[in-house]
Amino acid sequence: MRFFAKILATLMILLLMAMTIIVILLHTRHSAALVNTLLKGAGYEGIVVAGVQYSLHSDPLHVRLIQPDWQRADAPALRAEQIDLWLSPATFYQRGWHFNSLLIQGVNLEQLPTIELESGQLSARRLAVTKLTLSVPGLQLANARLELDNWQNSPQSWGDFSGDFRLSAEQIIWHNQTLQQVLLDGEHKAQAWTLYGLSLNWQGARFHGQAEYQTEQQTLVIHQLTANGLKIDKDFPIQPLSELSAQARESGLSVDLRRLDILDSSLEHEEYSANHANLALENWHWPGTLWQQQDARLSLGADTLRWHDLLLDSPLTELHFSPEQISLKGFSARMLEGYLRAEATLTPEAMLLHQLELKGIRWVMPEAIQAWLMHDSAPQTPLQAHVDQWWRQLATLTVDQLSVGYSQLTGTYAPLPFQISDINLDGTGLVLLRQGQPGLWQGELNAGAGFTHIRQITLHDPLLTMSSQAGHWQITRLNLPIEEGLLEGSADIRLSEAGWPWALSLTGDSLPSQMLSHWLGLPLPLQGKMDISAQASGLGQFHRGLAYSLDGQLNAAFRQQSLTQSEASLLQGWQNETTLAVTPLSTGQPPAKLPVTLSPLKLQADRGRITMQPLTLQGPQLKAELKGEWDLATPSGRDIELKASDGCQQLTKRWHKHQQDTALLSCERNSI
Repeated sequence: MRFFAKILATLMILLLMAMTIIVILLHTRHSAALVNTLLKGAGYEGIVVAGVQYSLHSDPLHVRLIQPDWQRADAPALRAEQIDLWLSPATFYQRGWHFNSLLIQGVNLEQLPTIELESGQLSARRLAVTKLTLSVPGLQLANARLELDNWQNSPQSWGDFSGDFRLSAEQIIWHNQTLQQVLLDGEHKAQAWTLYGLSLNWQGARFHGQAEYQTEQQTLVIHQLTANGLKIDKDFPIQPLSELSAQARESGLSVDLRRLDILDSSLEHEEYSANHANLALENWHWPGTLWQQQDARLSLGADTLRWHDLLLDSPLTELHFSPEQISLKGFSARMLEGYLRAEATLTPEAMLLHQLELKGIRWVMPEAIQAWLMHDSAPQTPLQAHVDQWWRQLATLTVDQLSVGYSQLTGTYAPLPFQISDINLDGTGLVLLRQGQPGLWQGELNAGAGFTHIRQITLHDPLLTMSSQAGHWQITRLNLPIEEGLLEGSADIRLSEAGWPWALSLTGDSLPSQMLSHWLGLPLPLQGKMDISAQASGLGQFHRGLAYSLDGQLNAAFRQQSLTQSEASLLQGWQNETTLAVTPLSTGQPPAKLPVTLSPLKLQADRGRITMQPLTLQGPQLKAELKGEWDLATPSGRDIELKASDGCQQLTKRWHKHQQDTALLSCERNSI
């Protein structure tokens, strides 16, 4: 027994001597060589250090490796300025490398590292990487610091961890977007990531927020996100963000935005812009649409807001979103030299305006919009396309309270130039669209204006009143003071009956004769007075129904007639006229007025077939006669004839089907 005891004591003494020698060598210039030899002997080829420092008096033990370098055959080398290791003696008895803390400083990576160890063989209760520079596809970090709790290696590049984490960086480039002064502070558990604090600079704004991500449900919950001073101009690349959004949608990610605040921010785009805007959005779910939100709210205010060519000053609005419904709690803005105020409820197929008030609006209607309203063109501008799409899908339009005052509307479209000033509208309980069909289905509307100019006709203080009950639309009063005359009328339309039967009655006293030129579609520079009476009826729901149902008559008597153009020039104008369309009269100084007589005008309509009895004009030398007939159901079936003579010159013009014949017999008796 003594022999074995001596052998055991000898071995213990040799072991202690070896450890003492190693400790002594670690305090000399041979420490690095000793550690490199020990690492090589342990099978860690390619790992070398430039120096070693340690402390046996600290708890846990502390070892510092200076300029460690790991050369790998099949991957780029891994280098660091230094690595600090804190470990407890109890970890010596565990398999693998386990540290209380692991601090790595000064690392530059061009790809995420892989550690060829079994999962869990390398771990640290606290892992920290400082002075980190990373450049991999889609992500670049500059001068970053990463801290992770309970970290261990795994097949994933960054390993696994649970507990607190913290990331800070001077700059991060993520999908070509540059983020500066980034700080993320949070916690990671088995099925959830919690972000207690986020702050960063992007596009001139400082962002702050809190969020969490549910891994199993793939749901990102943003509890609060605030941006102050955000600036996005028209050169901002939208495509990368669109691609990122598409990738997130394909991955199945959903986002619940509990609160978003964008303060004092500006946006500039070709179609829209906002200056010094403040936006607050609550309870928004993505990728849900406008009509799929459960209980979302949006409030918006700005110095100016532009949508296409429409500029709003000091807009302020609040919207509430629920399934299949958007409630406009209030909207107000200064626009077009006046102001607008509205409250409404919207659904995918209905617009219910509870209040609409416009005061002092002065709008010059773009020619493209006016042409579209007159069905002369298809939508061209983006604004027209939006309006056209919205109008086509809208089934119901109501206005509970309408008030328009002291407004002006101007149209510059050549076929129908007009200006209406001092517009005043007052309506209650209006149903203007039902099942996609326009009309006054319900309610009362009073309309008036001051000075009104349409083409060359001037009206003073026109007045219109109408009402409707259960689809029975009645125009009870129509007063159009035209220069020194007056046009009065009434109408009755039954929208609730098939085909929309209607009836119209008009009487006019001392109306200007130049209106006749527009009625006939032929240059006729008359000046004088005319008295008219007209009655008409038919079906108004569809054009084809009107073409087969129009009945009625129009009679006009003329007095004190004179031409404001010479007879020769008028005959020349008729000769050159190619279509039955009004040609603007010359604005030059007219010659002396020539007294003429004009026979009464009589138009008769019978089931869409219109007949005009001969209308004759007699001047000092000029004599003309116009007669014809139309069939609204067959546009090519018209037959209109104009005969005119001025001394020995004779003109015959005939419009029939889709062609025109002209014959001129001059004083030299040459026929064309």
